Amino acid sequence: MSLPIVWAIFKKELRVYFVSPLAYVFLTVFLFLAGLFFFLGISISGEASLRVMVGNLAISLLFLLPMLTMRHFAEERRQGTFELLMTSPVSLQSLILGKWLASLALVVVMLACTGLFPMILAHYGDPDWGMMFTSYVGLTLVAGAFCAAGLFSSSLTNDQVAAGMLGVMILLPFWLIGSASSVFGEQWADTLQHFALLPHLRSFGKGTIDSSDVVWFIGFTFTFLFLTYRSLESKRWR
Repeated sequence: MSLPIVWAIFKKELRVYFVSPLAYVFLTVFLFLAGLFFFLGISISGEASLRVMVGNLAISLLFLLPMLTMRHFAEERRQGTFELLMTSPVSLQSLILGKWLASLALVVVMLACTGLFPMILAHYGDPDWGMMFTSYVGLTLVAGAFCAAGLFSSSLTNDQVAAGMLGVMILLPFWLIGSASSVFGEQWADTLQHFALLPHLRSFGKGTIDSSDVVWFIGFTFTFLFLTYRSLESKRWR
């Protein structure tokens, strides 16, 4: 893996986002949802907190990010440039990492744009800044994990819409399994909780950063980046 190549791919992909309407559409939708969840969270709970907004934004990212990453490999295959990409001297690791970092960077920009809401809370109240910081750390880790899963789904098909839907279908069980684990009884509940996303996200919303949760998200991200690598590698030699 070459860092200059990763940087070149990162810049290219980020440029593609911002010269097309895609980034602005996602930014608009994301900020609209963030504002809505922020308003509802304050009006319903009466707390000077981002807890409600962060929780709802996480589930929103589950649906938005596979749509954001769906073009990465699916579009290359549709346009017929995938074969050229696979036979180029660029390593798959550099290619995947550059595309993943570009998607994550766009999400970080989107999250940064919600910085207005903590400022509003600070103006009218005394918010817990530590809790806000950990909440954003949690959202960033979630975004990285979801972008990795979206890249994997994009590597499986040449249809962008199908890639986006497949990404949602891959991620949704990890979100739902936390609630569904109680249905299977105590014997399976503890085991299923290890695979559930929500239990690992809750600690960040409470103002703590648990190393086991950080490791879980990093492991989740690495697993799907590795699966993306294996998927692309299998196509390279066909």
